[in-house]
Amino acid sequence: MSGGGEPSRQLSDPRELLEGYLDHYRAEVLRLLEGFPDPKVSRVPSGWTPVAMLKHLASMERRWFVWDHAGEPLDDPDDDRDESGALRTGESFAEVRAFYLAQCERSRQVVAAGRLPDRASRIGRFREEEPPTLGWIMFHVLEEYMRHAGHLDIARELAEAEQRAAPGAAR
Repeated sequence: MSGGGEPSRQLSDPRELLEGYLDHYRAEVLRLLEGFPDPKVSRVPSGWTPVAMLKHLASMERRWFVWDHAGEPLDDPDDDRDESGALRTGESFAEVRAFYLAQCERSRQVVAAGRLPDRASRIGRFREEEPPTLGWIMFHVLEEYMRHAGHLDIARELAEAEQRAAPGAAR
């Protein structure tokens, strides 16, 4: 994974900006999860856990870049949700993190092989409609990262407050 800092303010090339910000938010998600008190415990009413959110982001990368854009067949492109649509995972944090890192790397390979105006394949979800461009997909995935990084930031704040409030916690 790249350094993770924001891309240079001197950049003006849309591709470099999209690639740079995707890597920035990929690193930000991992930074938020480092030292997270028990990432398999939910602190929000919907019940998602930080490890399930990481699995969702890995599956989202896989779905948009590998299945939709590159057109590679996948057994289950939506393997991050249960029948009700809730985020789920049965794997350990280490297993999900490894899956996430592998999906991010595969996404980078797909992006490197394409051009922003290239259309997604028709084997994924775009069989009946005009497929989006790679540039649109990159921007959409970036938007999803920004939203979910905010969710993780709030979940971490709640977890840390919970730890501080626990009996015997250092004050």
